[in-house]
Amino acid sequence: MDKHSAVIADTLLIDKVKAAEDVSFELPGIALQTADIPAMGTLSLPLVGLLDDMTLSITKIGVDTGFGRMSKLQKMAMEFRWVQDKVAADGSVSHQGCKAFLNVIPQEIPGVSVELGSASELSETYTVTRYQLFANGSEILLVDRLNQILRVNGQDYMASIRKLL
Repeated sequence: MDKHSAVIADTLLIDKVKAAEDVSFELPGIALQTADIPAMGTLSLPLVGLLDDMTLSITKIGVDTGFGRMSKLQKMAMEFRWVQDKVAADGSVSHQGCKAFLNVIPQEIPGVSVELGSASELSETYTVTRYQLFANGSEILLVDRLNQILRVNGQDYMASIRKLL
């Protein structure tokens, strides 16, 4: 089995224009809402199709035009690209490309802290309406909240619900 190692580099594009390199980011988790039913007490069952809010966090160093692109108070299409090392069972190392495509709306424009001799670190949070993740060219997941798509490893969990509506 292959092992994955460190991320070597990353790039952020906003509306198809490069906005930053070497940013730290946390892609959203997919948390299903639950319903409680009585079963020897309370049993909380996940409700496929009802999701909690999805957020994206980005930390960037420095104030520049990329920061301006990240701070638009409107819907944005973001693309993250990153490369990670992959170590095979025989010890050989190769690179694996990953991509994430997100439609986001900013929740705030962060304040800028300036200190002599230190880099300005800026953290922004976004509401995510669409999130698609690829690893080595294969789609891992797609969540499109506005079009009722929840696809994981090729299975669309909302298809049967959409048929009934």
